[in-house]
Amino acid sequence: MVLIAASTTAVAGALSMAAGAFLALNSEKEVKTTEIAKKIFLGEASEVIPMEESPIGSALVVGTAYIAGAIVPVLPVIFGATSALFSVLTAGLMVIVVSTILSFLSGMDVTRRIFLNLALITIAVSVTYGIGVFAKHLWGIAL
Repeated sequence: MVLIAASTTAVAGALSMAAGAFLALNSEKEVKTTEIAKKIFLGEASEVIPMEESPIGSALVVGTAYIAGAIVPVLPVIFGATSALFSVLTAGLMVIVVSTILSFLSGMDVTRRIFLNLALITIAVSVTYGIGVFAKHLWGIAL
Protein backbone atom coordinates (compact mmCIF):
# COMPACT_ATOMS: atom_id res chain seq x y z
CA MET A 1 0.00 0.00 0.00
CA VAL A 2 2.81 2.41 0.89
CA LEU A 3 4.61 1.74 -2.39
CA ILE A 4 1.43 2.18 -4.45
CA ALA A 5 0.59 5.45 -2.67
CA ALA A 6 4.16 6.71 -3.00
CA SER A 7 4.45 5.85 -6.68
CA THR A 8 1.13 7.44 -7.65
CA THR A 9 1.96 10.55 -5.64
CA ALA A 10 5.44 10.71 -7.19
CA VAL A 11 4.12 10.42 -10.75
CA ALA A 12 1.32 12.94 -10.19
CA GLY A 13 3.68 15.39 -8.51
CA ALA A 14 6.36 14.97 -11.17
CA LEU A 15 3.86 15.60 -13.97
CA SER A 16 2.46 18.64 -12.17
CA MET A 17 5.88 20.13 -11.44
CA ALA A 18 7.12 19.41 -14.98
CA ALA A 19 4.05 21.06 -16.48
CA GLY A 20 4.55 24.09 -14.23
CA ALA A 21 8.21 24.38 -15.21
CA PHE A 22 7.33 24.05 -18.89
CA LEU A 23 4.58 26.69 -18.72
CA ALA A 24 6.68 29.13 -16.69
CA LEU A 25 9.68 28.92 -19.00
CA ASN A 26 7.53 28.91 -22.12
CA SER A 27 5.73 32.06 -20.94
CA GLU A 28 8.99 33.78 -20.08
CA LYS A 29 10.38 32.88 -23.50
CA GLU A 30 7.26 34.26 -25.19
CA VAL A 31 7.48 37.54 -23.26
CA LYS A 32 11.15 38.00 -24.17
CA THR A 33 10.48 37.20 -27.83
CA THR A 34 7.65 39.75 -27.87
CA GLU A 35 9.87 42.38 -26.24
CA ILE A 36 12.61 41.81 -28.82
CA ALA A 37 10.12 41.96 -31.71
CA LYS A 38 8.61 45.18 -30.32
CA LYS A 39 12.04 46.83 -30.02
CA ILE A 40 12.94 45.77 -33.57
CA PHE A 41 9.60 47.08 -34.89
CA LEU A 42 10.15 50.44 -33.18
CA GLY A 43 13.71 50.58 -34.51
CA GLU A 44 15.21 50.57 -31.03
CA ALA A 45 18.23 48.62 -29.85
CA SER A 46 17.17 45.64 -27.83
CA GLU A 47 19.00 44.85 -24.61
CA VAL A 48 16.82 41.78 -24.08
CA ILE A 49 18.76 38.57 -24.54
CA PRO A 50 16.80 35.70 -26.15
CA MET A 51 16.38 32.64 -23.95
CA GLU A 52 18.38 29.60 -24.86
CA GLU A 53 16.94 27.23 -22.25
CA SER A 54 14.38 24.79 -23.61
CA PRO A 55 10.99 24.60 -21.84
CA ILE A 56 10.84 20.86 -22.59
CA GLY A 57 14.35 20.33 -21.24
CA SER A 58 13.47 22.23 -18.09
CA ALA A 59 10.28 20.20 -17.66
CA LEU A 60 12.24 16.95 -18.00
CA VAL A 61 14.83 18.03 -15.43
CA VAL A 62 12.19 19.19 -12.93
CA GLY A 63 10.04 16.07 -13.40
CA THR A 64 13.02 13.73 -13.06
CA ALA A 65 14.28 15.56 -9.97
CA TYR A 66 10.81 15.33 -8.40
CA ILE A 67 10.63 11.57 -9.02
CA ALA A 68 14.13 11.11 -7.57
CA GLY A 69 13.21 13.15 -4.50
CA ALA A 70 9.96 11.25 -4.03
CA ILE A 71 11.75 7.89 -4.16
CA VAL A 72 14.20 8.72 -1.36
CA PRO A 73 11.80 8.41 1.61
CA VAL A 74 10.36 5.20 0.12
CA LEU A 75 13.72 3.43 -0.21
CA PRO A 76 13.65 2.06 3.35
CA VAL A 77 10.20 0.54 2.64
CA ILE A 78 11.52 -1.07 -0.54
CA PHE A 79 14.32 -2.61 1.51
CA GLY A 80 11.90 -3.96 4.12
CA ALA A 81 11.50 -1.22 6.75
CA THR A 82 8.23 -1.48 8.64
CA SER A 83 8.56 1.76 10.61
CA ALA A 84 8.24 5.33 9.37
CA LEU A 85 11.34 6.25 11.39
CA PHE A 86 13.73 5.04 8.68
CA SER A 87 11.87 6.98 5.98
CA VAL A 88 11.96 10.15 8.09
CA LEU A 89 15.68 9.73 8.75
CA THR A 90 16.43 9.02 5.08
CA ALA A 91 14.43 12.05 3.94
CA GLY A 92 16.07 14.24 6.59
CA LEU A 93 19.52 13.11 5.52
CA MET A 94 18.68 13.90 1.90
CA VAL A 95 17.46 17.39 2.89
CA ILE A 96 20.77 17.98 4.67
CA VAL A 97 22.81 16.76 1.67
CA VAL A 98 20.85 18.82 -0.88
CA SER A 99 20.83 21.91 1.36
CA THR A 100 24.58 21.63 1.83
CA ILE A 101 25.25 21.33 -1.89
CA LEU A 102 22.93 24.22 -2.80
CA SER A 103 24.36 26.41 -0.03
CA PHE A 104 27.89 25.73 -1.19
CA LEU A 105 27.06 26.45 -4.84
CA SER A 106 25.16 29.65 -4.09
CA GLY A 107 27.43 30.97 -1.32
CA MET A 108 24.69 30.90 1.33
CA ASP A 109 25.23 30.06 5.00
CA VAL A 110 25.14 26.24 5.12
CA THR A 111 23.90 25.85 8.69
CA ARG A 112 21.14 28.41 8.27
CA ARG A 113 19.96 26.80 5.00
CA ILE A 114 19.94 23.29 6.52
CA PHE A 115 17.91 24.35 9.56
CA LEU A 116 15.52 26.47 7.49
CA ASN A 117 14.86 23.62 5.04
CA LEU A 118 14.46 21.05 7.81
CA ALA A 119 12.03 23.36 9.64
CA LEU A 120 9.96 24.01 6.51
CA ILE A 121 9.78 20.32 5.64
CA THR A 122 8.89 19.41 9.23
CA ILE A 123 6.02 21.91 9.11
CA ALA A 124 4.82 20.61 5.73
CA VAL A 125 4.94 16.98 6.87
CA SER A 126 3.18 17.83 10.14
CA VAL A 127 0.38 19.70 8.35
CA THR A 128 -0.03 16.86 5.85
CA TYR A 129 -0.13 14.29 8.65
CA GLY A 130 -2.66 16.43 10.50
CA ILE A 131 -4.89 16.55 7.42
CA GLY A 132 -4.73 12.76 7.22
CA VAL A 133 -5.66 12.38 10.89
CA PHE A 134 -8.49 14.90 10.48
CA ALA A 135 -9.84 13.12 7.36
CA LYS A 136 -9.72 9.76 9.15
CA HIS A 137 -11.53 11.19 12.17
CA LEU A 138 -14.13 13.15 10.19
CA TRP A 139 -14.95 10.72 7.40
CA GLY A 140 -13.45 7.45 8.59
CA ILE A 141 -11.00 7.51 5.70
CA ALA A 142 -7.59 5.98 6.34
CA LEU A 143 -5.01 7.85 4.28
